[in-house]
Amino acid sequence: MSATSSADVDKLKKLILHNPFILTLPEVGNNKEEIIPKNVQQFWISCSASAKLLYILAVLKLGLVQKKVLIFTNTIDMSFRLKLFLEKFGIRSAVLNPELPQNSRLHILEEFNAGLFDYLIATDLSQSKEKDELSKESNAVSRKSRKRAKLDSEFGVVRGIDFKNVFTVINFEMPHSVEGYVHRIGRTGRAYNSGASVSLVSPDEMYTLEEIRSFVGDDENKGTSSIAEFPLLTKNAVESLRYRAEDVAKSVTRIAVRESRAQDLRNEILNSEKLKAHFETNPRDLDLLKHDKILSKNEPPPHLRDVPDYLLDKPTKEAREMVKLARDAMGNNNNRRKGPKRKLRKDGDPLKALASKRPHKVRKTGGSDGNNSSDRQNRKKN
Repeated sequence: MSATSSADVDKLKKLILHNPFILTLPEVGNNKEEIIPKNVQQFWISCSASAKLLYILAVLKLGLVQKKVLIFTNTIDMSFRLKLFLEKFGIRSAVLNPELPQNSRLHILEEFNAGLFDYLIATDLSQSKEKDELSKESNAVSRKSRKRAKLDSEFGVVRGIDFKNVFTVINFEMPHSVEGYVHRIGRTGRAYNSGASVSLVSPDEMYTLEEIRSFVGDDENKGTSSIAEFPLLTKNAVESLRYRAEDVAKSVTRIAVRESRAQDLRNEILNSEKLKAHFETNPRDLDLLKHDKILSKNEPPPHLRDVPDYLLDKPTKEAREMVKLARDAMGNNNNRRKGPKRKLRKDGDPLKALASKRPHKVRKTGGSDGNNSSDRQNRKKN
């Protein structure tokens, strides 16, 4: 069985099969009620293209969506720009793109599915021109790395990859077709679980949104889903973060994106060989390498990690608390990595702790009480 029929499948068919019968299953697409998941709530946010970084920061940093979160972009450069921007605010994420070696891609997916990190930025190259050519910004990669840094033509994050327990899908950049949108939001709400999708829509992308909305429909009697405006994000909450977001966005330059993209590729090429050898002997070990590590040269400023209370208005605080309660009710409270804290003694040496509990030696004295009193007098003199 194969999702797509490629030249390799044809070679395999000629090599081992005799008089094969090909059974092609048509894709479900005639009935929109069957391909639009009913258990996925669909939302959209209107913003300019330049303000998308600000809006996704507000959605993620204020805790207005459930984790784990899968974020879609249309280009590799935008994926790294978004990663560099978010890590300045203490939001660590990993990037999944076709430049990476296959071993690294599989390990990133396994770590994400295992819950080792909550944010994955996936590049949907079917929506960009970057599928057929490497970016000119890859000049920083060495010659040896550049030969290996070819885009995988069979890579696809929209279809064919098994994402598990994704609660929220965010379209940072809108797909160019209704089919692309349907496949993206299909990464959540799987196995009859609940999910949500949030699309950031610029004025240039409104035409695509209208096509999607006309396809989805808004008939409650038939049970079809509709795309509503995201209700939890207020204008005051966005404006409170605008100064910080715009100031940090200026530091994420094209040069920084180019350097981080090349550095990440070099690291993952080396890691791929390590992973190949490691998993041959340790197939269950998922924690060898961290793919959500910081790419920027400087550590994120501490004051950007948390949003102070004076920047939050009352509706945002209520929405934040509502999302938190829903996360706790679903058991998605993200306490899996913290665990109970053990109370440690100041003296970490257990042998010394036992020695301190031993009783003091008592001098054995014989005779009457008078002798005992004389001994006490002698000890005082000493």
